[in-house]
Amino acid sequence: MSVFARIALIGFIVLAAPSALATQSDEDTRFEHFNPSSGDHGQQKIDYSVWSDMLGDIVLNVGLSDRRSARGDPVFTGTRIYTGNNSRYRYEGNRLILHLFEDFHTQAITEYRAELEQLPDQLNFSALHPNEQLAYWLNLYTATIVEQVALNYPHHQLDRMNAHGTRTRLYEANILTVMGQEMSLNDIQYNIVYRFWDDPLVIYGFFNGSIGSPRIRRDAYEGDSVWRQLESNGREFVNALRGVDSTPNRLDISEHYRTAEPYFFPDWENQIRAHLTSLANDDVASLVSREMPLRPRVSEWGLADMTNGSSRCGGAISPTSSTVDGVQREASFCGNLPDNARILLDFVIQRRIQQMRDGLSGDVFIRDLPDRSDQIVIDLDEEETDEDTISN
Repeated sequence: MSVFARIALIGFIVLAAPSALATQSDEDTRFEHFNPSSGDHGQQKIDYSVWSDMLGDIVLNVGLSDRRSARGDPVFTGTRIYTGNNSRYRYEGNRLILHLFEDFHTQAITEYRAELEQLPDQLNFSALHPNEQLAYWLNLYTATIVEQVALNYPHHQLDRMNAHGTRTRLYEANILTVMGQEMSLNDIQYNIVYRFWDDPLVIYGFFNGSIGSPRIRRDAYEGDSVWRQLESNGREFVNALRGVDSTPNRLDISEHYRTAEPYFFPDWENQIRAHLTSLANDDVASLVSREMPLRPRVSEWGLADMTNGSSRCGGAISPTSSTVDGVQREASFCGNLPDNARILLDFVIQRRIQQMRDGLSGDVFIRDLPDRSDQIVIDLDEEETDEDTISN
């Protein structure tokens, strides 16, 4: 049985929302009680295995960038209309398979997001290890984003999207309440995580629904592995065009570094170059070392789905329709794979084959982790907890 089917039966899953520009005031103390440096840290661990299973079902792993920009628009047989994303970054970043979502999928995600939102009221949240708290915020944010883009689908421009049911931009709307505190996606990113975790690797935990953001993972963040997961995301992003792009006369980097500047890169030129170099492969490190300003101008706010919000098939001018229980309804997907999705998949398959031939099958990261052998597992699946078991 698929994870989607299991979730439909148990009725629960977790999600969070997007983030855009920081609006924090230095005098804002609303989130001070979420500072992980305060309190005695215990051995509790939250189990996100249900979320990992869900992500494994709804996320396509696009793989590492080969730094080849996408050019031009494909021409379909019978029409010159192209409804897909036409940016140079459209073959990068993992994708949500939103065109296959049904209402019960989104409902399951909403219910799980609500479970996550309420979790800190059910335990001594401040006593969790900082790594556990960080994993919680990243999972809540990601879950909320997936929920919101599913509720708004097929709307596909994230920078112009409102939070579902509101007239407020997605990242700014107070759509979450944690421990009695209303908050937005921006609050999680800037007023909590960027504010209290002094490591620029946290930048790569914020998939905001767009192709231009750090990728969405196919597994949940876990306290034991969160920094290794963030480092992996960072290497993928920095070595992709949407992280560091260039021409002979220009060196552009993602606009996401601009919003992170006051938190992590106050000495902009020196600190951002050092950070990028620490994650870059040899080719990208050579670009970063060029004597020209690093301009945070790479922007891509198209939805990170398979079809750019379009279900058009081949030369068809409108989506297909079907009859369910005597009611005709427009289908959310074509009988076969929509052309926009097929083109993406074909490119990804060809790129992976070439990378395997070149011996580029992935990266291995080694990082010292604290001894967590006596952790208590908090299982969001509401099954009986085995205190002697650590889920990975």
